[in-house]
Order: sequence, then structure tokens, then C-alpha cells
Amino acid sequence: MKDGIRKYGLILTLVFIFGLLFIQVRWIIHSIRFQEKVFQKTVTLALNQTISNLTSDKRVCSAMKQCILYDTIQIEEQLTSAGVWENIQEAIDEELNAYDINLKYNLYIVKKGTDSLKTKEKEIRKGIYYSQCLQDIIQSTDYELVVRFPGHSGFLLDKTGLMFVSSVVLILLIIISFGFIYRLYHKELRLAENTRELINNINHEFKTPLSSIALASNMIRKKRFDSDAKLQEYATLISRENKKLQHQVESLLHLTAIEQDGFEYNKEKTDIYPVIREALDTTRIFLQDKGGSLDTSFEASESVFWMDKHHMAGAILNLLSNAVTYSPDNPRIQIRTKNAKNRFILEVQDQGIGIPARYMKYIFQKYYRVPSGNIHNIKGFGIGLSYVKAVVEAHSGEVRVESVPGKGSTFILIFPITNG
Repeated sequence: MKDGIRKYGLILTLVFIFGLLFIQVRWIIHSIRFQEKVFQKTVTLALNQTISNLTSDKRVCSAMKQCILYDTIQIEEQLTSAGVWENIQEAIDEELNAYDINLKYNLYIVKKGTDSLKTKEKEIRKGIYYSQCLQDIIQSTDYELVVRFPGHSGFLLDKTGLMFVSSVVLILLIIISFGFIYRLYHKELRLAENTRELINNINHEFKTPLSSIALASNMIRKKRFDSDAKLQEYATLISRENKKLQHQVESLLHLTAIEQDGFEYNKEKTDIYPVIREALDTTRIFLQDKGGSLDTSFEASESVFWMDKHHMAGAILNLLSNAVTYSPDNPRIQIRTKNAKNRFILEVQDQGIGIPARYMKYIFQKYYRVPSGNIHNIKGFGIGLSYVKAVVEAHSGEVRVESVPGKGSTFILIFPITNG
């Protein structure tokens, strides 16, 4: 029920966000179109006023009439030589400035339907242009005053710049925020699922050894054994199950401890080999049940560096326990050491079920357990590798994994010799 509510809540949020984005984009387009209309109206008013001002100047009107009557091809050159072209530009500048339009423009006088217009048509069409008939000045409807604005688009962006930029930034922030929220939601959903699985695993992991211990101790208490050998068998069962239970409890306590604020590792300059051997001695207890073997190859000659012996042993033991747990009957575990480039390298290799590539990026997350398919007897809390990664990184090291499904995995711990 709660999952369904979260799902529909996420969908509803997504709809709201895209609705907001749609409205924001619509407002940007509306604003640009509105500024376009204002610009057109302003330029038209400015040109109308320019024509009106020029009409009242008899010298300009007379010069324009004479130039147009004598030659219709080179009007611009004729008006320039007569000093009229500057008057026209000054009149246009004055009116545009009155409307706060400070754009550069190109000025043309063209005759409709003639070669004069055709020769300039391509150039005029490259930008937004506006035209006004010169009838009031030269008493002819054949000629037009044409003004082209090459920087028209930039002018509109300047007018709507602040709103446009802020809207784009807002849209990007919304998209980034939604992606972040969705990522958090997905992560929390996976964490909740892993936590539920952890609780189920804890119940199973603790119940089984406790039941075995209770059964064996009850048999001893009621003296239901007929020989010392039987008594020894019950005692061995209690000891074995107790060690399993102790290992699980320590795994939980270790991870809880290192995640606490203010936690500090008790590091000292130590040889790691005694720590490794301590973990190996504990692992042999688990191997006995499965009839496995443990091979070692210690080639590293430099093995002393700063470490917390307690947590280092816990990390190594977790790798060895996983190697046993995720191996079939008669598991063969190999542990190797070597030195390379002033580093100590520890490898734990098994011939177990392996890890599919699609799960590799999740295996160090807390409570995550790789799906085991048809293998139903694999137990654990999903905290071992998370603990290993935390401990190794606290010692300035790194963890690497090489795995082939069906053939096994190799976990590689790399520590600098001098990290103190």
C-alpha cells in the first residue's frame, strides 16, 4: 500500500514538474513574441515620424526629387553627394533613440518592381527590415525607404535577457533537482528493501544456531547420552554454533561501531601476517562443515604498516567467510600476498558461484546481497563487504574485485606500506 502511494506520488510530482516546465517555456515564447510586436510597432512609428520630419524639410525633398528623376539606379550615391543621405540617417537615428532603440541598421531607397530592388533584395532579406513609402516626400508611390536591422535577434534577447536566462536556469535547476530526488527515492527504496531482507536474515541466522545450541544443551542437561563420545559431540556442536553466532554478532557490531560519529581506529605499526593467520584459524572452523581446503602463498616480504588489528582481522575474516559461503561443496580457498610498488597486496580467491557483472557496482553497498538464483542455502546480512570497504579505505587502501559467474571471485586488498 505504502509503495503504491510513493509510486503515484512520484508520478504526480513528475506531472507537476513537466507542467511547470511547459508553462515556463510558454511564457518565454510569449515574452519574445510580445517584444517582437513592440519592436515592430516602435520602428514603424519611428519611420512614420521620420517621413513626417523629412517632408517638412523643403531642401531635402527637393534634392530627393531631383536625384530620383535623373537616375533611378544609383540613388544612394546621388543622395550622398548631395548631402541628403546624412540628413535621412540623422532623422532616423533621432526617432529610434527616442524609443530607446540603439541598433545598427542598413538604409536603402528602392523602386518597386525594378532592377534596383532586385539587386538589393538578397541583402535586405538577410535581416528583419521595415519600409515606408516616400510618397509624401517625392509625390510618387514607386519608391520606398527600407531599414534593415542585422542585430534584431540580439536586441530582443537583450530585452528579455534577464527573464530568459533566469527561466533557463530555473528549468535546469528543476531538471537537476528532479534527477537528484529520483535518485534519492530509488536509493531509499532499495535500502528499505535491503533492510527488510536484513531483518529476515537476522531472524534466520540467529534462530538456527540458537535452536541447535538449545537442543544440544538440553540433551546434556537431561543426560541423554550413552557415552563420552556422544557428550563430546554435543559439546562440539555447541562450540561450533556459538562461534557462528559470535561471528554474525561481531559483523553487526563492527559495522555499527565504525559508522558512529567520532569513531577512531586504534592504529599501530603492525605486521599483518599474524592478523591474517588469526582470520585463517577462524575460517577453518567453517571449512570443516563443507569439507573444504585452504591454500596459502605468502610472497610479500614487506608486511608491516599502520593498522587497527581488530578491524583488519574482521575485514579479512569477512572475505574468507564469503569465499566459503558462496562456494559449493568442498570449497577450495586460496589466499595470496605479494609486494608491488611499495604496496602490500592481499588476494582472497574462491571457486564459487561468482558475481554477475550487472551486480558488481552494488556489492559494497550496505545490506545488499547478490541474488543467488537457485541456491537457497546462502545466508548472511549483506553487511560484510560494506564493512570490508570501510575498513580498507580507512587504512588508505583500496578494494578490487575480479569475478567470473560460475568460476569464482577474487577480492584484492591493496595497502600502502607507509600510510602512517
